[in-house]
Amino acid sequence: RSSDLLITLTKSIYIICVYSKTKHRTTRTKKIRHMCKELVYPIGRNRGESVAHVKDVISKGGKLLKKGSLAVFDNDENYTESFLEYIEEKKGMPFEIQVFTKQESLLQYLESREPQLLLVASDVMCHEIEKVNREKIVILAGEEVSSSFSEYRTIYKYQSMENVIRQVIDYYIDITKDSIFVPVTKNKSEIIGIYSPVGNVGKTAVAWAMAQTLGADYTVLYINMQEYSGMDRMFYTDFGANLSDLMYFYKQSPESMAVKLKAVTYSAEGFDYIPPLVYSYDLRNIDTGQWLQFIQNVAELTEYDKIIIEFGQVLNNPMILLESCNRIFVPVSNDWMNQCKKKEWEEYLLRTGYEEILDRTEMLQVPQIRQWSSLDEYKECYLWGEPGDYIRQVLGGL
Repeated sequence: RSSDLLITLTKSIYIICVYSKTKHRTTRTKKIRHMCKELVYPIGRNRGESVAHVKDVISKGGKLLKKGSLAVFDNDENYTESFLEYIEEKKGMPFEIQVFTKQESLLQYLESREPQLLLVASDVMCHEIEKVNREKIVILAGEEVSSSFSEYRTIYKYQSMENVIRQVIDYYIDITKDSIFVPVTKNKSEIIGIYSPVGNVGKTAVAWAMAQTLGADYTVLYINMQEYSGMDRMFYTDFGANLSDLMYFYKQSPESMAVKLKAVTYSAEGFDYIPPLVYSYDLRNIDTGQWLQFIQNVAELTEYDKIIIEFGQVLNNPMILLESCNRIFVPVSNDWMNQCKKKEWEEYLLRTGYEEILDRTEMLQVPQIRQWSSLDEYKECYLWGEPGDYIRQVLGGL
């Protein structure tokens, strides 16, 4: 049973906090924490790789591969707890984590093993720690980094935890190189395709609403493959790496793509998403077969239950990608010309041997929002108004 507290008595009192899914710590935890000489938090091995879990994975055709190791040393207990809580909520991390708040415990740990990546707060760095391979040390900088740390990789400590972890994974990939392993795999994710042969029917709104609705019960990844997605404005975020960077990495090291995915994805409103490509010619220039392999790799090697992909018109042959989808939703409208285009698309599928796509396709006539004064109001009205009710009814069978 996963408990909130496990107290082990040695020469001193130690506390090991095994966090459950709740974000709230008990009052008892806080009181006993202050009695302890130091805090040591082992996360990952016993919980995620229990015998029962391994048997379940194998029975479903999955694989259990060795994880890497990450050690974190910082005497700021609030920060280390926030770090652990964030990691606890994220699935499929490529490493096991040990967090230390006292130098003595860290040095004892380093006597018997060397982590693949060691994060050290700048104010607790010492000569004993410098004995570790410098390439494996990353400084958590609370302010400007001292010139004495100029040879080390650094991460600004006080930014969003999502950005911190993203940089950690990037450094982890760079340091481990060919020794990267993916975490436990499971049954292949269900792929849901959003496509329409006509324009101006609200594909992005449908995909976003489906991702948020399914995200209440499943782990969901949303991939937008539109020429112009508008997602930076939709989520009020200036993205760093995006789908183009992930595809480039995939070409170089397909077996490690699941790890890199963790460094690229963002979280919002109950689901994860990959920032879309900035330049539309990347969609055209990348071979459709490579996109297909990429999508299949994501479905097989990640922890997501559902992957929602919104396909645009600039792909060389989107029908090949639609064939990989378990279900396909096609938003349409009652407009006379759009109905003509829809019929022509259906006839094209029948003539060219893609008739199986129609068997997995459901046409959607989503009610539209007529009046709204801001993006936030539009999203609120769409999700909890008639469009959202319609989409929840459609997804009832998923």
